[in-house]
Amino acid sequence: MHHPLEGKAVLVTGATGFIGAHLVSRLQTIPNARLILLSRSPCDAEKRKQGWIQGALNTLTPHTWQEERIDRIDVVFHLGAFTPKSGETANRIDAIFRDNIEGTRALLESLPSAPEKIVFASTLDVYAMPTGDEKLTEASPIAPPSLYGASKLFCESLVTAWARAQGAQTAILRYGHIFGPGEEAYRKLIPQTIRQLLRNESPTLYGDGSALRDFLYVEDAVEATVRAVSLEAAEVPPINIVRGASASILTIVEILMRATGFQGDIRFLADKHSGVSLRFDNTRLTALLGQWPLTTLEQGLLREVAYFQ
Repeated sequence: MHHPLEGKAVLVTGATGFIGAHLVSRLQTIPNARLILLSRSPCDAEKRKQGWIQGALNTLTPHTWQEERIDRIDVVFHLGAFTPKSGETANRIDAIFRDNIEGTRALLESLPSAPEKIVFASTLDVYAMPTGDEKLTEASPIAPPSLYGASKLFCESLVTAWARAQGAQTAILRYGHIFGPGEEAYRKLIPQTIRQLLRNESPTLYGDGSALRDFLYVEDAVEATVRAVSLEAAEVPPINIVRGASASILTIVEILMRATGFQGDIRFLADKHSGVSLRFDNTRLTALLGQWPLTTLEQGLLREVAYFQ
């Protein structure tokens, strides 16, 4: 069957990032897709032959593409951004403004012509934190708790307005809690716990570990991202990229303990609040992007442990 990206010039920004690297691997399996891979990280001569370009988003100009003899880009996967590696960096004014806002504007204004479609990587951080047991949907209240979330929300509007003026299609994907091999740079629950267990240290949980999290394996996030290209609407409404099923933090840690063979005990901090539970609805995702067999939480965690080992 003909893939919608066959024969297309496809730009991926943030090509060496966590999700970006997995997306690139997937795109490289599509016949005759011409990949243009942008990353801030250095690329060697061999990578340049494969379409890699080193550069920061906010430095992009039309000359960037002219120098690489790129006269058209059909599809843009815009994943490049400053993404906080921990909660402490979610309000980094300089990096967020430079990479997310200035970078997105520079990218759009630099393109050699209007692409057919832009798939923009946004975040669930655009929503207000839930106050009860309600599931978050695309209709949930918008109130970013951090500058990072606010920048992504602004860029959703920026990309949509620019594409509307240029006659390009858009798809806004709000990524949830994505996990899997390659997230070791993040100070998040899963990579932090794996590091502790591999050092034979007891994992530490706030309260009783009953808070819920909705984790989606990175390859499933990539599947959703690629499928978004096939949507024919001029402006696809924002889609939450989530599993739609939550597990407790305690359950996740217990799976990791078994996977690493850790024989010790969990250290519970009873004087700390367990945290807010997060539940998400994936009705729009399945309605627009279809269904496929998702990697189970345990399968994904086993793969990530093997990656760390």
